[in-house]
This record gives sequence, C-alpha cells and structure tokens, in this order.
Amino acid sequence: MARAASNPIRRPLVTALKIALYGALLGLIALIVAVAVAYANLPSYSDLKSRTGQGQMIRVRASNGAVLVNIGPSFGQWLPYDQIPAEMRAAMIAVEDKRFRSHLGVDPVGVARAAKVRVDTGHWTQGGSTITQQLARNIFLTNSRTFGRKVKEAVLALAIERKFTKDQILELYLNRVYFGGGAYGIDAASRRFFGHSARNLSLGEAAIIAGLVKAPSNYSPTADIEAARSRSEVVLKTMVDNGFVSPDRAAQVDSAAVKIQPTTKQNSVRYFTDWALPSSTR
Repeated sequence: MARAASNPIRRPLVTALKIALYGALLGLIALIVAVAVAYANLPSYSDLKSRTGQGQMIRVRASNGAVLVNIGPSFGQWLPYDQIPAEMRAAMIAVEDKRFRSHLGVDPVGVARAAKVRVDTGHWTQGGSTITQQLARNIFLTNSRTFGRKVKEAVLALAIERKFTKDQILELYLNRVYFGGGAYGIDAASRRFFGHSARNLSLGEAAIIAGLVKAPSNYSPTADIEAARSRSEVVLKTMVDNGFVSPDRAAQVDSAAVKIQPTTKQNSVRYFTDWALPSSTR
C-alpha cells in the first residue's frame, strides 16, 4: 500500500527530471551547433592580425618638428607573443583571467560570480568575462550589457579557443585591448604613458598597464597618477597571490619611482589646429 501511495508523487518528479534532462541535452546540442557555426566563420589568425583598429591618429607638428597635438586613436606596433615581456603577459593574466591557461574560453567560476552579481544588482557587469571573451567582444561585438550579447560572447569565446592557441589569443588580446588615452594595444600604451616600446616594459610599468583594462579613464596615469600607482600595487599583489611572481620580486618594485611620460598641455593649441585641420578630422 505504501508503495502504491508513493506513485502519485514519484511520477511527476520522474517526468520533471526527464524534461530537464531532455532540455539540457537539446541545449547542449544547440551550443555545439552554435560553436561549430561560429568556428567555421571565424577569420584566420593572419587576417585578425592584419586588421587595424578604426580611425587614424593625426599628429600636428610645429615648424621645428615638435608635436603640437595628437588627434585620434593610437595603435602602436604589433608585438609577436615572444616579443611581449613575460612579466607583461603574467600581469595581464593575473589581474584579468587567472585561469586563462586552463579554461575552455568560458570560466565557470567567473560565470557563477557574474550570475550572482546579476541577481544581486539586477544588471550584468563586465565581471566574469575571460580574456578570450573580452577578445571576442573587442573584435566582433559591442559593449552592451545584455544577456543576448553575453551568450554570443561565450559562443564566440568557445569557438576562438578551438581555433587558436592560448598564446595566439593572448597575443591578439594584448595588441588590441584599449588602455585609455586613445591607446590600443600594449605598445601604444607603453609609448603613450612611458615613452618607449612595450618590448622594454619593466614589471612596475607592466603592472600599471595591466591595471588599466578594468577602468582606463579612472586609472590612467596621465589623468590620476596616484590612482594608477595604487591600482598597480593591487595588480602586483594579485600576481603574488596567484603565483605569477615571487614576493621578493614584487617587493623590488617601487610604484612611486615609475616614470610617467609627461603630457603636453594641448588645450592652448587646439583652437589653431581645429581651424587648420579639415572639419572631417575634428
């Protein structure tokens, strides 16, 4: 009698479980198909490397050759993976995606964290995106914080991880991400903030650059040097905590001693350059 009495309760549970399993299976099939389609339509690695950002920097010079004003974005030189300082690579992975080398393009821990923030705040934030997801957004998508965009970003990230190596993904990312001040890519950022090629970045400089991705306008060393230095110390601590650099090596860095390229006060000459340049460049 007890067994018979339990059937009315058990059957709906079994049915619900079957529906959930079928739904999960259909979702997995849909994801596999979506990733396969995205994979088939991804550009080649050489094509992605050859694509430059939109826009062109214009330098207005005085008669003696001195730069009066820079207008527009700067992209610097493309640095192959093996020419990017190891400490720059480590700093970026530590602060943006510490499980970069092990995940498949999407980090389940990051997804769970982002979902919790979504529930708590009622909107999606940039948190939870891996380096691969950020690259997918940078190249193919917009920055709109919608569920649909997040799904597309995840699908593209999974496809990118299938098509390219981790080193290729990191190379693409470091040469394309925006660091503020009109600088796209680490070489442009290094030249903008430190006055030299990214090939020669020190650990302290690398920590400042890595710290910019989260909020380029807030941590720009030319806008707020103290905020940039404070952020770089967070990056260094994160590198130590996650085993990317030894405590002794990090302790050798004096963020206050990192020299920032002085910025020319350009407002005083903009009235002239705005008059001299064609309207399409203003």
